[in-house]
Amino acid sequence: MTTISASIDGVPVTTRTATKMEDSLQAFAIRAACFIGELDIPYTEEFDGHDFNATHVVAYLDENPVGAVRMRWFQTFAMPERLCVMQRYRGHDIGRLLIERCRKLAEGRGCNMLYVHVLPKDMAYWEKQGWRRLDPDAPPALKGTIALVRPVADGKPVAAEQAPEVVTIRQDAPAARASGG
Repeated sequence: MTTISASIDGVPVTTRTATKMEDSLQAFAIRAACFIGELDIPYTEEFDGHDFNATHVVAYLDENPVGAVRMRWFQTFAMPERLCVMQRYRGHDIGRLLIERCRKLAEGRGCNMLYVHVLPKDMAYWEKQGWRRLDPDAPPALKGTIALVRPVADGKPVAAEQAPEVVTIRQDAPAARASGG
């Protein structure tokens, strides 16, 4: 099912939720190319224990994967993470298509808001799409990122008490991982 679509030079761009292992592998390949290949992010930081408990959305140009985002689920909110688009396809609103798909999925699951961590250099991109700082006065926190929120339903503000102060991105203590806690 495609939420919204676009085209690049007449070739359709669509988004699909990963439902098969092949789809997930395509999302992982896009992430590896963008984060590990382009940004030199270590593999151990890019891929973590959340990958198999998350929903992955893949953007396709015709049938070729060109972008991906991972979505984690919490009780009342959802967290799109690892948004990436292959370098040669940037500037065609593919990121917006992926986030819109995430919004629709969250709406379907009854979530009230979306929550992300972004780098300060990317703030303008997110704010242009209706995101706002969770705490306008807070300095960058987790690895220099800023927490942003957006209501799932357009035109409905996020109540301050609904927004989480912090979301654990990953556990850093090896003992905690080993014990399953």
